[in-house]
Amino acid sequence: MLLAVLLLGLSRPAIAEQGPVEVLQTMTDTLLDIVRQDPDVIHDEGRLRVIANEVIFSRVDFDTLSRWVLGKYWRTASPQQRTAFIAEFREMILRSYLRSVSSYRDNGVRFLPLRSDREKGLAVVNAVIDQPDGPVAHVTFRMRRVTDEWKIYDVAVEGISLVTTHRTSFSQQIRSDGMDSLIARLHARNANSASEETAQD
Repeated sequence: MLLAVLLLGLSRPAIAEQGPVEVLQTMTDTLLDIVRQDPDVIHDEGRLRVIANEVIFSRVDFDTLSRWVLGKYWRTASPQQRTAFIAEFREMILRSYLRSVSSYRDNGVRFLPLRSDREKGLAVVNAVIDQPDGPVAHVTFRMRRVTDEWKIYDVAVEGISLVTTHRTSFSQQIRSDGMDSLIARLHARNANSASEETAQD
């Protein structure tokens, strides 16, 4: 059933034919369809990983996201350091999403009219999230066109940007201990999270 829903969601219509709002709407609708048909999926980390990677993370431009997060330190990082950072940063965001996904299932999402600079292949999509047990949340998706797909490279919730938040903390760590130390800390953090989740199982 999970595979069927994923294939259905990813085929309506072809992503290459969709604009920024349509990409986000398809992503949201697919996630809601999966949870509605199989509510227990939110308690299954293995299946959630598949869903997150197929439905959400395939729509994120992690190269651009990582480049913005590291700022000037991206330019001085080696190819090996860049690759390692992207992998650990991606895993950190994935684990954060998996920990909080259960709180999203009853939310309603409304996407507002698009603001875009099509010549530069950039777009800003604002959304309003209705939370049954909380205040309305305002989210901004920053997207860019990569080949023939629109992908996310930053998300801001109530004006707090993912890029800006991590750039500040990561820059401090790099200035203090260097890029390799930051990568090692991210790796250790991800490994500790994996160990804690295994112990809970």
